[in-house]
Amino acid sequence: MLCARELGIIWAGTPQYWNWKTLTESRFAEVAELLSVCWLDIHGKMQTQMLSLKTNYAAYLVFKILENSDGLDSPSKASVKLVQQSIVQVEGENSTVYLKEPMLGQGSWIEVDQSIYGRMPKERRDTWMEIELGEYFNDEGDEGYIHMQLLETELLHWKRGLIIEGIELRPKEEWNDK
Repeated sequence: MLCARELGIIWAGTPQYWNWKTLTESRFAEVAELLSVCWLDIHGKMQTQMLSLKTNYAAYLVFKILENSDGLDSPSKASVKLVQQSIVQVEGENSTVYLKEPMLGQGSWIEVDQSIYGRMPKERRDTWMEIELGEYFNDEGDEGYIHMQLLETELLHWKRGLIIEGIELRPKEEWNDK
């Protein structure tokens, strides 16, 4: 798993937008807390040589939502792509994902059809949430790295109350019900 400090988080170095702090429930020394941004761009990369051959991997953003969160129910774009010598190889299309399930209708919650709206977050056994960013099949050990990204730069709603622990890349078949 890549910790939040190993990720590229736009504006993470600006204290008015992001705060680096310690959480006892995190496996890492620091997590990133979103204070206020309208442009969300979180990305990480991992060398393909670190991955097992003939294995299908899924990348997951691992996070928490605070009670005072706002703007996190907007659709975001997620992707997992192979990059070789600065050339992006399209391994899959961008997916629509939500960090927080959107409220549809007049103040009432209804179950959201993920095939129409996109992927929704799931609670993990370790009390964190995760959203799948995409998949990558490491067939013969392609040279390069896997680029994993969550991006919301279209609606530009102000967002707050998100804590990022990191991005986890794990074999998909072995972790169906994490």
